[in-house]
Amino acid sequence: MKLAAFGVANARFKGSLMSGSHPQYQRGAIGLLGILTLLLAVLFAALVIDTGRLMLEQRRLQMVADMAVLDASSGAGHCGDGSLQSAQLLAQQSAANHHHMTQPSDTLDVRLGTLSTGAGGLRQFLDSNASMASAVRVTAGRSVPASFFAGGLLGNDVTLSATAVAERRAIAGFSAGSMLLGLSDSDAALLNLLLTGILGSPVNLSLLSYQGIASTQISLADLVSASATAGSVEQLLNTNMNVAELLHLYADAVGQGAADVAVIAAMQSLAAASVDTLNLTIGDLLDVTTDSPEQAAEADINLLDLLTTTALVANGGQALLLPLDLTLPGIASISSQLTVTEPPQIAIGPPLRDSNGEWRTRVQTAQIEMQTLIQGDINLNVAGLIGARATVDLALQLAVAQGSAWLQQIQCSSLQTNHAVVTIGTQPGIADLRMTRASDSGATMGRIDVSAQVLLLGQIPVARVDVGLGLPLHHSGGVALVYGVDLRDADALPMVQTASTDVGASLENLSGSLTTDVTLLGVLPVPLLDQLIVDALLSQLLAPILVALAQTTVDPLLSVLGIDGGAISVQLFSVEMDRPDLMM
Repeated sequence: MKLAAFGVANARFKGSLMSGSHPQYQRGAIGLLGILTLLLAVLFAALVIDTGRLMLEQRRLQMVADMAVLDASSGAGHCGDGSLQSAQLLAQQSAANHHHMTQPSDTLDVRLGTLSTGAGGLRQFLDSNASMASAVRVTAGRSVPASFFAGGLLGNDVTLSATAVAERRAIAGFSAGSMLLGLSDSDAALLNLLLTGILGSPVNLSLLSYQGIASTQISLADLVSASATAGSVEQLLNTNMNVAELLHLYADAVGQGAADVAVIAAMQSLAAASVDTLNLTIGDLLDVTTDSPEQAAEADINLLDLLTTTALVANGGQALLLPLDLTLPGIASISSQLTVTEPPQIAIGPPLRDSNGEWRTRVQTAQIEMQTLIQGDINLNVAGLIGARATVDLALQLAVAQGSAWLQQIQCSSLQTNHAVVTIGTQPGIADLRMTRASDSGATMGRIDVSAQVLLLGQIPVARVDVGLGLPLHHSGGVALVYGVDLRDADALPMVQTASTDVGASLENLSGSLTTDVTLLGVLPVPLLDQLIVDALLSQLLAPILVALAQTTVDPLLSVLGIDGGAISVQLFSVEMDRPDLMM
């Protein structure tokens, strides 16, 4: 039995030796497994380190692109001169400050364009012409050694890139008008006449009241806060109101702030004077061209501008009779009739052009027709004549076509300077001034009949004088008005500049442009009688009439409407700008 058991054990031992499962044959297996595990650990560590290196490089590139696009957007799009070169220079300077563009493989691509919202509400950057661009896109690139598994052992490189898009919004508000250059008693009297004719009942505000109104600013946010029906700027712009309701809204908006009590009282009296039932909206008065009307909420608007624009828009194309107070002895009738065929405008929005190539934010001046009829008799002092009298039949006709002004560019402030430069392009409308006859609208010249006392014959005609004035007043071309605005100064705005023609554009200086044609009736043999009559008419009748009309009616009226004999005055009343924002 023992021999049999030994044989079985011996056979099992030999079997284990033959199969290799005996511990003697398993020595070193753990070491091999450890080597394989260590090799895998090294490989994964290399992968992690290499991938981390690429991720850090990508992150650095993204930081370069972000900073470069923010710096570029501060002087491009709404906040620049509209050139790609300026944006590229700013981006390159920013990239250099962050140690980019130091290797031959470094790239920096700068594009100007616009942002649109595509399907699913995702923003898209679209390349556009520099004159229409509102956003900047910067792509920074660099070639680096590839990762281990992408061919690093073979010496290959990979190109990494990062893209960022930013824009800086800036808007400005401006209008056509120069009343802020200085209100006078004649301006106040003319405004009372205009508002009386438009509102439908007498208006008699003082010069101090108008000066207070002219020095008051209200914002669209103030109007929204004072409105009982509008909860946003967009709703305010589209709310129908009559003139009285609009004027009450202005008064309530002024009353919310620290305005002069006299200004509030003046606005309330104007609202009470309005009997006009025509409905209009704030949007008829203000052209807000921002992407979202809420962006213009804090733009301050001059109250006098808003008042006069409201009145002229409400008046439509109706003619206004202006009774004139001219002291010319013997002149029985002088009356003026004003027709504003197109009212002036106020605009708030960004600079540059739209997709159609038109300026995004622009205003038009008023288009007017004005006729002043002058009829009556006046005594003349003419050498060689006794009891000389002139029978006057004149009509002075003034037509002013619409001029325009547009927001050309805004050079935004920096944190260091806080100084903005706004450029507004202008094109004054053509003004045409003619002298015709009051009794005959088809006549091309006015008529003055001169008579004198002759012994035994009494008062007899001695001459017929035809008076003409055909003078187109216009600027030779567009003019860019540049406004430097210190944004730290609360009183820096509003500012007014004028793109003006020569001084001769005023009626006070046009007597030298009159033409006269004297026909002597051959009654009196007086040497140089025709020249003596012309000299007397110019010095005693025509020049005084032109000066009086200029001082009391024409020049103040054109000043109220933002035009001046073919020139154009533009008031910049608001500049708003945001910080640069990353959009993509």
